[in-house]
Amino acid sequence: MTILQTLKTVASTVITSVENYVATFIGICNWTLTNPLTTDELAALNAYLVPNYYIMLTRNNNHLSSYMIGISDLYLEHKMGYWGHALMNVENEVVNDTDFRFVEAIGSGVQYATFAEVTAVNSVALLKPKNMPVADWTAVLDKAYTDIGKPYDTTFNMNQTQEFSCVELVRNALMADPDYMTNFANFEATIQKYGRITPQMFYDCPDFEVVYEVRH
Repeated sequence: MTILQTLKTVASTVITSVENYVATFIGICNWTLTNPLTTDELAALNAYLVPNYYIMLTRNNNHLSSYMIGISDLYLEHKMGYWGHALMNVENEVVNDTDFRFVEAIGSGVQYATFAEVTAVNSVALLKPKNMPVADWTAVLDKAYTDIGKPYDTTFNMNQTQEFSCVELVRNALMADPDYMTNFANFEATIQKYGRITPQMFYDCPDFEVVYEVRH
């Protein structure tokens, strides 16, 4: 290895370490939550989630990451993004709130979350694919299960499946749909155009329908 190659390797390692540090800091920087979802809004959310599977988008006004992700949308698409996180519900039968099970990618990795954890937010939206048959949700959910335990992708590299950010996790699960490239053609076109995925891109994409939404 030449001196130049060595320097490039060292520089790449340093840059990656800095990116990881910055991403970790942004992810853990938050303050006291105010103006959370109301009891009526939680009940409405529960009613939607019990019989169906959805992609859920959330926003926490007390998380630095929400503002940084919004700024990334501004940089990419020249408009400020609103949504800061994406996840999916994957449970089977729900009798009470403790039966809910969500899959999400956060700083500690891909993991299950409870209803109480994912609804401690200011805003939420439930999305469903417009073109994917309900029967194909089984394959999507099975794919999401296989990613439990994987680390968080602090570099947001979509070209691998060993680590996931929240949006990468949801996209990877949806790709289990055998007709993914047809059913999510607009979504993929957006990804190819900007080279990134953000939660706002799910919300804005015509491949998805917003079923329920509340913003504080």
